[in-house]
Amino acid sequence: MSACRSTISALLLLVAAPAFAGEVATGLRAPSAALGRDVEYALYSPGGPTRGLPVVYLLHGRSSGPDEWLRMGKVRETADRLVAEGRIPRLLVVLPKAGNSWYADSPPGGPGAFATALVRDLPAHVERTTGASAQREGRAVMGNSMGGQGALRFAFGHPERYVAAAALSGAFWTRVTPQMAVDGEMRARLARVFEGAFGTPFDPARFVAASPLTLAARMSAPAPAIFLTVGRGDRFGLADEQDRVEAELRRLGHAVEAAKTDGDHEWGVWEAALPDALRFFARHLRAE
Repeated sequence: MSACRSTISALLLLVAAPAFAGEVATGLRAPSAALGRDVEYALYSPGGPTRGLPVVYLLHGRSSGPDEWLRMGKVRETADRLVAEGRIPRLLVVLPKAGNSWYADSPPGGPGAFATALVRDLPAHVERTTGASAQREGRAVMGNSMGGQGALRFAFGHPERYVAAAALSGAFWTRVTPQMAVDGEMRARLARVFEGAFGTPFDPARFVAASPLTLAARMSAPAPAIFLTVGRGDRFGLADEQDRVEAELRRLGHAVEAAKTDGDHEWGVWEAALPDALRFFARHLRAE
């Protein structure tokens, strides 16, 4: 009886085991002429050949990094499950480390030319070393908080490079205007949040010129498909921010899907939103 029970237990474990397990490599580096130094990144691969696979670029939030997306956002576990279930295609997920750059090309004294580094240099390296798709239909970009703004900035600033983009609790700062007064307490707050990404002192005109909504209004190429989601209880008021961004994008004629969930500005919200964003991308991404 004991041997029989052991055999049954072993069979149950085999049935319960995932169809496969993807691989995560951390501490990878890509040369960047724009930065004058390497870009550090992590890479999720579903295992097996990678030639022609679509790529999702996943951008972290302020004071965060790829490690938090891997550990708290459950990137590997989520991608493995969705691929195994046939909900998304086999794909790569690239997680760059960008500091508090706000994914912008900053002026001298700021974090550096991270927009160019991550739009041009990093994808070129990833495509060269993995053989991943180099086509628009093979690239999507997403991020949380600061990374949500960066994802839409990349998508609308370079629509020829991305077929879709997603912002999870996007920190859009839509109330900043080119003429806004920046003094006293507000100057200190903006300096602390943006850390020179848009000038020192903070230059509201520079910020607005690089904002996703400004870029969306100016673009003429086919627009990427956009997915927005946020927690209703977001402590920074980003549920209202998302409403404003969604309304303006729709007014401009862009295709947008938007959702709200329970929760605050927190990993529980972003972990839960990741499958939705990946399934959204699956409707648009194509392997070569």
